[in-house]
Amino acid sequence: MEPRLAHEDVWIPTTCGVCYSVCALKVHRVNGTVVKIEGNPESSTNRGKLCPRGVSGIMTLYNPDRVNAPLKRTNPRKGLDVDPGWVEITWDEALDTVAARLKKIRDDDPRKLLLTGTVTTQDEVPFAKIFAMAFGTPNGWNSGAGNHCGTAEHLYGALLHASWAKQPDPDHCKYLLNFGTAAGFGSYYCVTGMAQRIADARVRGMRHVCVDPFLSPSAEKADEWIPIRPGTDGAMALAILHVLLHELNIYDGDYLKHHTNAPYLIGDDGLYLRDAGENIPLIWDPADATAKRFDAPGVKAFALEGEFHIGGKPARPAFAVLKEHLRQFTPEWAESITTVPASTTRRIAKEFGQAACIGSTILLDGKVLPHRPVAVTYFKGAQGHKNALLNCMALELLIEIVGASNVPGGLLGMNSCSFGHPETGAPKWIPTCDRDGLLVTGKWPNHPAPYPPREAKGPETIDLRAMVPTCPGSSGALPVVMADPERFKVPYQIEMNFQVGSNYLMTFADPAAVAKAFEKTFQVSFALFLDEATYLSDIVLPAASYLERFSHTADWMASNSPVGEWCYHVRQPVVEQIGQRRSVCEVLLDLVERLEMREEFYAMVNVVLELKGRYALNPNQRVSWEEIVDRRYKSLFGDQRGLAWFQEHGLIKWPKKVEEVYWKPFSHARVPIYFEWFKSLGENVAAMAKQLAVDVDTSAFQPLPEWRPCQSHKEKSPEHDLYAVYYKFPMQTFSGTYDNPWLDEVCS
Repeated sequence: MEPRLAHEDVWIPTTCGVCYSVCALKVHRVNGTVVKIEGNPESSTNRGKLCPRGVSGIMTLYNPDRVNAPLKRTNPRKGLDVDPGWVEITWDEALDTVAARLKKIRDDDPRKLLLTGTVTTQDEVPFAKIFAMAFGTPNGWNSGAGNHCGTAEHLYGALLHASWAKQPDPDHCKYLLNFGTAAGFGSYYCVTGMAQRIADARVRGMRHVCVDPFLSPSAEKADEWIPIRPGTDGAMALAILHVLLHELNIYDGDYLKHHTNAPYLIGDDGLYLRDAGENIPLIWDPADATAKRFDAPGVKAFALEGEFHIGGKPARPAFAVLKEHLRQFTPEWAESITTVPASTTRRIAKEFGQAACIGSTILLDGKVLPHRPVAVTYFKGAQGHKNALLNCMALELLIEIVGASNVPGGLLGMNSCSFGHPETGAPKWIPTCDRDGLLVTGKWPNHPAPYPPREAKGPETIDLRAMVPTCPGSSGALPVVMADPERFKVPYQIEMNFQVGSNYLMTFADPAAVAKAFEKTFQVSFALFLDEATYLSDIVLPAASYLERFSHTADWMASNSPVGEWCYHVRQPVVEQIGQRRSVCEVLLDLVERLEMREEFYAMVNVVLELKGRYALNPNQRVSWEEIVDRRYKSLFGDQRGLAWFQEHGLIKWPKKVEEVYWKPFSHARVPIYFEWFKSLGENVAAMAKQLAVDVDTSAFQPLPEWRPCQSHKEKSPEHDLYAVYYKFPMQTFSGTYDNPWLDEVCS
């Protein structure tokens, strides 16, 4: 029998949505059915390659356990072992029920609405946040990463790199010191693209040293694996800093003087000395033997060491204070903590310092730039426990001391600076600085960015995030506060949880404790499957997967490689939506109409998506989701490149400029090696915690790093002499892919 001829055989460009790397796809559809998913070789993000999660998307699309119709709970009792008694209802009944609840809450107190999401839905959750802002609630929670997120790493990304994440420069790095992260080796950001680039760097000769408690996938691919006691990465980093400054005298003085706060004068109180007029930090100019504002036009030189008296007050440059502080952290001290031999730490410090090639330059596109071909990477493993603020500070200072931050060969912020498309100048963001001269991010995924510092405030949100302004993402306090808001002086109780693609019972902490916090809350869940979190839902809405919907933007600042080309992609349906599945964004637009909040919602969309002029939404004219997507593309890339153009071409790309990739030498912004404002903020947080009668340990808010044991090191018993560590398979994303049979087979 001859095979039946296909009436349709097409390849459709779109993007993956299984994780936050946003790889470009080519989806093969035959007679209306997806038969294969491949990487798009035209994209500079993943360069045609795809990880197992991306390839397996077909099994999510056609999974027989997908939710295909709206469901209503009939059992009023809630619990992880309670049958919800689901019955199918119509979309109209579901949305009428949800809208009625939302209207009641908005009329009473909009803060009683909570939005929960996940970091993998980079299109739908941000749009839902716009809805939440227009609605009037400040309460949101990304539980997809939650406690597993690199909170402290992201904080220092903002403070030191103007970015959410960082990567080694794959084109010029010669020595990568990796503290247990899989960046470039199977996970982190821009996964497949950076894996290829790092592999190419290894072939080129880049040395990879991996410090990790167990033989991880990264350690397997290292030139040297250094086993370390779990939770002690910061101690080893401190010892390396000690060797660099006190034994080898290796540091980049020119970089420290002109691109950090190393020359700022520090008084006995641990704070900057400031001029009496405009309260600007002072430095010591040894050429004129006098103190001057750091930004004074007449500064001839910057002192990094010495002790001076200004107005009768003793002061030392921040670098001198840091150097003296590091004297105590010898490799012998670290050996007793880390189990890494002192001789190994000294050797690694020497290799790292020499590989930094301090003083060398490189010519790129006609511009002479500093060449510091060393990088330090870390993520969850090095900071996923108490005292992460101090651990990450030590790790970051390794880069700053040798001047390898955002220069060729060094550690690069993932797209810290963008001048925009050559024809439109969009999207555009450029790092700036504040009055103290310190770096302010040009773009940040979560508003507001951690710096400039803000005053600690009382209970504005249900997660008490405002009480600790350094928190760049979700707060772990949310379930605790939700369970007993009166205890924390929160003047309201969450009445409704609007859940977008997150299984918070499995991705946060103790499921029983989290369930207790949510069980009294009316919950609406957009879901692909009935999972643990939907056991607490009252309404479940069938969500369209990333292969069944349009997105207003598939990319974000950390999805693109830090080098090479800018690349922006389309996300479009590759098949008709199956059953009654719908895009979250389409449903939100319906709810806006039912709640009669089009004016405030459209205004917020215009602000967040930067829709101006003829692209701005007019509240007198209802628009569809596809039209918003079309306007978004045109506002960024011109009238000729709307949604239809992107559906056909799949992506747009153009070369990155040297000034965008290696922006630091071109910027006036300085970064801290002495975190002076942490001291004041810690005192501020402590005062607020006392006012709220909340027990908060603020001792880690200090300007200089040290190592402190986490809980695992405090609990000792002779019969338990081992440390347990956990790890995650890079073939799974949180708990959202656990019922994908292809991935389950790979992991088994």
